[in-house]
Amino acid sequence: MKCFLGLISIILLVSCASNQSSQQMMVTDRQLVYKDTYKAYMEAENRYLNLLFNIERMPEEQELWIMKRDQMKELIQLRELMLLSRSELDVSVQDWERYLQELESEQKKQEFQSPNLRGQDANRSSPGELLPSEAFRQPPINY
Repeated sequence: MKCFLGLISIILLVSCASNQSSQQMMVTDRQLVYKDTYKAYMEAENRYLNLLFNIERMPEEQELWIMKRDQMKELIQLRELMLLSRSELDVSVQDWERYLQELESEQKKQEFQSPNLRGQDANRSSPGELLPSEAFRQPPINY
């Protein structure tokens, strides 16, 4: 019984540690919607191509022509849904990127202070790191 409770607590801790931001969850949801609509569109397109093949073989069948019209309407609707879901996916990805940039800018605002270095060098995360002010400075010429 103790092993079972221990296993459940470990699973709970792992699931809590791997939580996603709301923006990332939105992107994942929109991506799944887009994949599903794309898959439905491709299936409808394959049915339409099969129907065209049958019409070519039996052009006198009126039912095939009616089915073609209905299938074409379905393709147009699915294409519109697919394009809409793609635009929603793009917007949610842009929101997620903005969120990540905000997090990055917040982290940049918090200046790093190395406990082992003093003065100007305290802003370095390691002794060999270049600071932004040093990155474009010309190196001294040694003769």
